Amino acid sequence: MKKVHLQLRREREKQARIQAILEAGLKIFGSQGYHGTSMDAIAEAAELGKATLYYYFKSKDELLLAILQHGILDFFERLDAAWENVSDPLQKLEAVPNVGAEFFALHPDYFKLYHYLTAHPVLREKAFQKLHPLIVEKVRLIQSLFQEAMEHGLIEVFDPNELTEIFGSLIMGMGLFTHPPVQSSVLKQKAKLIATIFMNGIRKK
Repeated sequence: MKKVHLQLRREREKQARIQAILEAGLKIFGSQGYHGTSMDAIAEAAELGKATLYYYFKSKDELLLAILQHGILDFFERLDAAWENVSDPLQKLEAVPNVGAEFFALHPDYFKLYHYLTAHPVLREKAFQKLHPLIVEKVRLIQSLFQEAMEHGLIEVFDPNELTEIFGSLIMGMGLFTHPPVQSSVLKQKAKLIATIFMNGIRKK
C-alpha cells in the first residue's frame, strides 16, 4: 500500500512539474518570441533546475510542440464539456466561439505561437505530424454538425468543409488579434458577434 501511495505521489509531482514547465514556456515564448526564448529563462520561470527541464523536454522545439499539444487538448476538453448536455447542432456550433473566448482569456498568447510554428519552414512539418491527429477528429465532428444542420433544413446548403474552415478562421482570429491586456468581457462580445453574424448568415430563411 505504501508503495502504491509513493508511486501516486511521484506521478502527481511529475505532472505538477510538467504543468509548471508548460505554463512557464507559454509565458516566456509569448513575451519574448521563439528566438528570444532560452531554456534557461523557462527553467527559471518554472522554478526548476535546468537539468530537470531537460529531463522532461530535450529541446526548445520539443517544448514548444508540447505547449501547443497541451493547448489543443485543453480547448477540446472545454468544448466537450460545453456540448455535454446539448443535442441541437446549431447550439453546439454556437458554443464554439464561447469556448474560444474562454480559452483565449486564459491563454492570450497561444495562437500567436501556433501561427509562428505553422509558418516555420522546418518546425511546421513536425507540428503537422504531432498536432494534426489531435485536430482532425474535432474538425470532422464540426463538419458533421454543419452537415446535420443542412439535412434538417436549419441552414442553407454549403460545402461543410468550407464552412468549417471559415468558421474556424474566425474563432482563431479572435485569439490572434486580441492584444494584452486581455479582457474576458471583450472576448465574450467578440464570440457573440461571430456566432450572430456567421450563424445568422447561413441559417435558412
